[in-house]
This record gives sequence, C-alpha cells and structure tokens, in this order.
Amino acid sequence: MRKIIYYLFLIFFLQWNIYAEGNPKEEKSMQMAIRLTTDHIFRGYNYAMLASDRNNTPYSSVNFVPAVQPQFVYATPLKGLKTLFWSNFFITNLKDRDSDFAILQDGPGQTDRFASILSEMVNNSSAPAYNPYQTRSYRERNSLGRYDGIFFGVYYEWKTTFGEWSIGTWIWNNLNRFGKYTWQEYFIWYNPPVFKEANIKIQFFLNTSFDNGGSANSPMGITNAQNYLSIESSHTFFKDKGVEVTPSIVVGYVQNNDNISKRAGISNAVTSLKFSKSGYDLTFHVLYRPAVLLYDTSDKNKSDGKLPDPEKQIGYVNKYVYNEIGKVFPSDIANYLNYEMGSKKIINTVFIISMGYSWEF
Repeated sequence: MRKIIYYLFLIFFLQWNIYAEGNPKEEKSMQMAIRLTTDHIFRGYNYAMLASDRNNTPYSSVNFVPAVQPQFVYATPLKGLKTLFWSNFFITNLKDRDSDFAILQDGPGQTDRFASILSEMVNNSSAPAYNPYQTRSYRERNSLGRYDGIFFGVYYEWKTTFGEWSIGTWIWNNLNRFGKYTWQEYFIWYNPPVFKEANIKIQFFLNTSFDNGGSANSPMGITNAQNYLSIESSHTFFKDKGVEVTPSIVVGYVQNNDNISKRAGISNAVTSLKFSKSGYDLTFHVLYRPAVLLYDTSDKNKSDGKLPDPEKQIGYVNKYVYNEIGKVFPSDIANYLNYEMGSKKIINTVFIISMGYSWEF
C-alpha cells in the first residue's frame, strides 16, 4: 500500500517543472510520462493471469495487479531522430511463492516426492535414496518482479505529403529473459494524410527473436516470438476547452514466428475512453480477445479455448476429488472429467483502469 501511495504521489505532484522556462516557440525536446494501471496488458495478454497462476486464484475479467509505467522520449539534436525508454514495474506479487505446496521436490515446479520417500522409509530399513540438500520444498519462480523490464528504442520520424512515418528498433530487457538472445523488434509506424479527424495510426513490428525461448507451454507463449500489426484510431473532443474526452480503438493482428504453434489471428481489440486536463488523465480500457486460441498454450488440448484453472490445480480437496473420480470411472472417462473440472474457458474480455501525468520540457 505504501508503494501505491508513493506512485500516486508521483503522478499527482510531479507536474512542477524544475527547469527554467525556455522559448515557448521552440519544440520541446523531452517528453515524460508516468502511469499507474490496474493491470498491464500487452498485445492482448493481461499480466494479471500470471498473478492468478502464482496465487492459485481463478482468472478474472476485473483484476487489481497494479503496475507503474514511466516513459521518457528524447528528441536528439539530429532532427527527427528520437530515443525512447518505456518500462513496467509491478507493485504487488513481487516475491516468489510456493504455489504447488510440494513438500519434497528436486527443484521448483517438479514432482512432489514426499509420498514415495515416506513409503521407502516405512518399508525399507535403509535410508531413502535422496539428497536432503536438494530434495526439499521450493518456491516457484513466479514473482511478477521477474517480468519487470524496460524498452529501449531508437527511431527516426519524418513528414511527407503522403503522411508521417517512423522507423526504428527497440529492445526489451527484463530480469527473467526467456531465451538466450535479447528480445528485439524492428518497427515502422505510419500516419496516413487522410481522415485526419480519425487520427489513424498503422504500426508493424517485426520480431527477430525467432523462437519463444521455451515459453510456449506458459500463458506468456504468445508474446515472445511474433510479428504484430496494429491499426489505431482516436479523436479528441472539447480540445483546449477544459476536460478533453478521447475515445480510441486499437485492433491488433499477431503472427507467431516460432516453430511450434504457427498460429495467427486478431489478438486484441482495445477500446479506451480517456478524460484529460492539464497533463493529467484517467482512462478506462476494455480489452477484447477475438481469437482465444492464440492464448490456448499451456494444457494438453490446445484447440478447445481452455486453460488450467489455477484454483483447481493444487490442494488436498482438489486432489481428493480427482482421486475419487479415478476410482469410480474408467481411466478415459476419469481423465476427461478431471480435465473438464480443472479447466476454464479463456476469458476474452478484460477491464482495466489507468491514470497518469505527462509533461514536456
């Protein structure tokens, strides 16, 4: 709670510029912004799902997994050349947690050997064959702090009679990198000169991380190796007349460039309504995922639009129910019933609220 209050303080009180005022006619060379959001979303994936996996709680359309997102854009002395820093830092769920409650295992997330070791100790006079320094209880590597990171980008923008263009690259660095190589993309952004009131933006990202770094079997499998195309439109009402109101919509199409799933489709459609005044803003977002199969990455059946329900995977009650089903029904039927009971339809609509402050100097 202290961290949340601290970041709110940053958002609402950092508007005072400590730099001397320059010529108002000069183009501002630096842009800064800081946001606080209830859930971090990236191309259709909402990171609150990771918190649910960590905490053994069901996936939900409404979440409170707050994150602070600073951004800094610097216009270099070379006209049109800019650098970008954008980062995401979670405020809660920052420690690894023992989510599988295994008593004796050889490593995080591995099979619980407690029953077999206990049986060995009871039935054999000799000591059980295990290393007590290795076989113990482990915390899984599920801290959201492992997903904190920074985008560093360099891009060049210019204006023509055919519209505004930007071309560049950015690199993502985080504490728990999935693959051997740095996650990197090249991109081109385009604002066409037509329908200016609709403020149309077309963005294409080419990912050069050609495999998903072993994350295909995790909910994050979609985000680590992909090409991405998005189209955005927005319009500001009551501009410079008090509180500005800006509705917007972003539709994204993803194509996985790994050698496993090869899936492609409309990954997200995000509609937003922003209220802003004097650099402050309050924004309401609705994330809709039309192609849920893109996110069906972490269970046995990757074509039914379901994921393992974090609430139904662990615990003595769940284990007892699964065992009783196995005793009553034949194995094929028991496996089907256990799968259905332990799975949940992928949620295709998520609601997010964010607030922020931005300024230039």
